Amino acid sequence: MENTGIMKINVKFLASIREIAGAHELQFELSPGGTVRDLLEFLEFHFGAEFKEAAGKPFEDENPKIRFLVNGRDVDFLQGPGTELKEGDLVVLIPPVAGG
Repeated sequence: MENTGIMKINVKFLASIREIAGAHELQFELSPGGTVRDLLEFLEFHFGAEFKEAAGKPFEDENPKIRFLVNGRDVDFLQGPGTELKEGDLVVLIPPVAGG
C-alpha cells in the first residue's frame, strides 16, 4: 500500500455527541502517528464550541464527560491520550450513562 501521508480513522458517536456530530459514524483523515489526543483536538476544531463543551477535558477531569474506546478497548487501559491510532481504527466516543 502506498503511503499517502494520511490515515483514515472511523469515529462512532453515541448519545448527545451523535447529535452534535450530526451522524452516527464518520471517517476522518489524520497524519500517520496521530494519537487519541490529536483526534480529540481535531474533533474540537471540526465541530467547534458545542463539541468542546460536551467533551470537556476527558483526559484531565476526574469524571470525564466522554470516554474513548479504540477498537473496543478503553484508552485508559492502553496508553491513554497518547494511544497511537492506525489506519482503519474504530474510535467510539461514549458519554456517561446515568440510570439505575
